[in-house]
Amino acid sequence: MGADAPMSLALGAAGMPLPSPLVAIGVSHHTAPVAVRERLALDPDAVMTEIDALRRAGLAREALVVSTCNRVELYAVPGEAGPGPLAERWSRRRVAARETAERYLYMHRDTAAVRHLFRVASALDSLVLGEPQILGQVKTAVRLAGDAGALGAVLNRLTQRTFWVAKQVRTRTELGRATVGVGNAGVKLAESIFTSLDGRRAMLVGTGEMGRQVAAAMVHAGVGELVVANRTFDRAVALAEGFGGTPIHLDRVPEYLARVDIVIVATAAARPVIEAADVAEALRVRRYAPLFLVDLSVPRNIDPAVDRLERAFVFNVDDLRQVTERGMAAREEASTQAEAFVAREADRFARRLGDLRVNERIGAVVRTVEALRIEELARSERVLAELTDAQRAGIDAMTRALAKKVLHRPLAQLRAALRAGDVSAAEAILAAWDAPADDAP
Repeated sequence: MGADAPMSLALGAAGMPLPSPLVAIGVSHHTAPVAVRERLALDPDAVMTEIDALRRAGLAREALVVSTCNRVELYAVPGEAGPGPLAERWSRRRVAARETAERYLYMHRDTAAVRHLFRVASALDSLVLGEPQILGQVKTAVRLAGDAGALGAVLNRLTQRTFWVAKQVRTRTELGRATVGVGNAGVKLAESIFTSLDGRRAMLVGTGEMGRQVAAAMVHAGVGELVVANRTFDRAVALAEGFGGTPIHLDRVPEYLARVDIVIVATAAARPVIEAADVAEALRVRRYAPLFLVDLSVPRNIDPAVDRLERAFVFNVDDLRQVTERGMAAREEASTQAEAFVAREADRFARRLGDLRVNERIGAVVRTVEALRIEELARSERVLAELTDAQRAGIDAMTRALAKKVLHRPLAQLRAALRAGDVSAAEAILAAWDAPADDAP
């Protein structure tokens, strides 16, 4: 059996394998363009709604949803029907009028799912290798799943180990010190267009983590003026003050479009915050001097129609790939070390999770025997009632010891069968004890 075997051999009393304990289903920049990803993206409220729906429908015992500009993924412990219904639900999600998400989806099970989450959190699967934002995004996803009560025996252990692995990748390899974040990549794209940002005027729309990184990179690159716009003006003020910029209200963005050379948008808005009509007017005022716009948001926050305007040049997160590929060779050695570490830790965690499931099945057998022991003592209650407390305690201890001795050899054989992948032997032992199938994590 392969490395995944310990995670898929827990059996029920009827001799049927229990569902895979872990599955990862989703899309990413590897499989779907931004136009598809933005249709599948979920805001925090939608994440909570999806998790609740999956659990209420019995499709998932535990669930975690990671939704970023580059991926939308579900990590789940499937219900009794297995991962099929989960995949079917996500494959039916609409990405266009006549198209569903089915052809863009991937699925990882068991050890492969563990390894995938480790790689995601460690930024080994990111558009920008080693970028720092993804770990914070995974932590946010875990917090939402925890708030929804959707983290159980498997995902609690998995997420905590994920954070540890990601931290080790940062501290034990050079990956974190040999990278360009997505925000910086947007600035580098502007530099490749203008040659230098010295004296250029730029506007940042959005004050989140990515926006702060963009602002820092712009100031370092020498922009002459940085305008910061945000829906919450106090946040715009706070960020602008840190970089000597000019804060404005979000509704003044159309006015400032004519005053800047570069616009970088990084917000969580569900619809465009920059419309084609506003850009067209800004270009007229600018006498059609080029205006470069970089949209780091998913869903996109710049109206796609802007790209059809003459002298307006729009780039999105997918366009950043060509920027991030520069200097990739410098990060390859670090990523090789990180990949090997992640693979080892995924296999190690898979074995632990396999042990957890073995222990759950053994626990089911022990509980079955204990129930039988208590039932038999209850039948003898009339006789036992005539005994002293000490005599009753002695009989209780004796029957416990007897049950333990009776179970010792079968449980040792069950543990060995499950770990060796001997399905028929494990089925026979579990069926003999009629251990319930609904105790698995």
